[in-house]
Parts: sequence; C-alpha cells; structure tokens
Amino acid sequence: MRKKLLSICFALILMIGLLPSHAFALEADDPEVEEFIESIGWEVEDYEDYLADFYLGLADFDDVSELGTPVTEEGIDELIEKYDLTYEELEEMLREEGLLLEDEEITDSAVFVFMETTDILIEFLLNEDLGESEDSFSSFEEEEITDEHLEALASEHDLNSIEELEELFNAYEDSINNYTSLLDVEYAAEYYATEDSSASEADGWEDDDLWEEDDIFGENTDFTADMFNTPLLTGEPIVDIYAMISVMFFETILDFQ
Repeated sequence: MRKKLLSICFALILMIGLLPSHAFALEADDPEVEEFIESIGWEVEDYEDYLADFYLGLADFDDVSELGTPVTEEGIDELIEKYDLTYEELEEMLREEGLLLEDEEITDSAVFVFMETTDILIEFLLNEDLGESEDSFSSFEEEEITDEHLEALASEHDLNSIEELEELFNAYEDSINNYTSLLDVEYAAEYYATEDSSASEADGWEDDDLWEEDDIFGENTDFTADMFNTPLLTGEPIVDIYAMISVMFFETILDFQ
C-alpha cells in the first residue's frame, strides 16, 4: 500500500515539476492585468508596445505583482525632485555604477523598465550608510585570528578544543594556519562541519534497512522498461517526458485499485 502511494506521489511531483515555466504566464485579457494597467493610466496595447521595446512581453511575467509603471520622462522628473538631484547628476551616478551607457538616455535603458524598481535602485545608490557598511565589513573580514576566536568557533560546532577544530580542517586536507582572516576561517569551518554532518547522515542511511523494506525502486515495483517503448512517444522531448510520466501515473493508479 505504502509503495503504491509513494509511486503515485512520485509521478505527480514529476508532472508538476516539469511544467513549462510559462504555464502560468500573464495574458493581455487577464482581468487582473487589465485592472492594473488601467490603474496606472495606460492602455493594454500601449503597455504591450512599451514592453516590446525592451524585447519583453506579458508572457515573460508570471504574476501581476511583477509588473510596474513604465519609466517616462515625467516619472524621472519626479524622482529627481524626490531625491534633490539634477538630471545630469543622476545620469553621472548611473554611469559611474555601470548602469547607463555613455550616450544612453535613462528612458531608453533596459535596466530601467519600471518606475518602482528605478526608485528603489536610486535610493540604494544614494544611501549614505552604504560606504560605512562596506568599511565595517572590510574591518571584520581583516580581523586577526586569536585563540579566543578559535575556541568560540570550536564550541559553536560542538567541538571541545582548538585541536579538534584543527582535526576537522585536517580531515579535508586543510589547516587553520592556511587562513589569515577570521571571516574565511568561519566560512571554512561552517562548510567542513556541514559536510561532516552530511557524511554522517549518509552513513546512517546506508546501514538502515528502510530501503530494503519498502523496495520503492526494486524488483517488486510495478515500473517496467516496457512503458518507455510506448507508442505515445513522439520524438519531441518535452512531449515524450509527459507521455512517460502519464504512463507511470496511470499504471500506479490501476495497480492501486
């Protein structure tokens, strides 16, 4: 019983996971799309033409929440006023960040398709605390490694001493002495501890007889190689995948009955 239920679930998961990414793409006649476009004062046809200028279409979006207000000169003027900038200052800042080509206008750039994301980007670039954050990060990254740091790191990973922490590094042909910054040691310790834990769990699974009891993919399963020779196959990869999964699904349903 359990084996057949697992087979059905497996087939369903495969069918859902292999759905094309545009299966839920937006369409122009979607009421939610029409309502949104109307709310920003645009016509559907004009909105589609605007997206087409950037080689986009409504089908490239899965949800209305991904859409936004098109970037216009009026919208840029509002942002300039909001952030107390001149148009020239804004252009210079964007070019320095590599977001705008030398002779490119903001309204023509594929980087700035919607006003909402443009607003967020400008605010981020103007954030006065950004430089301080980077300086703080750099100072942390270059912090000298001390025994106190290593003892705390060993304790964090349930190790009793710096020696045991070194043994963890040695198990992966590495050493704490290879590192000069505290941040790098912490990243390495986290990685090695995670790998060590995963290896231990894998050993536990190998000793477990769960797979033998359930025999999900063993000789007692109802999946056979014959279904891959079904006349449903067409030669089209995506169609053939769905055909094979469908055979698997219906076979398990029939066996379940």
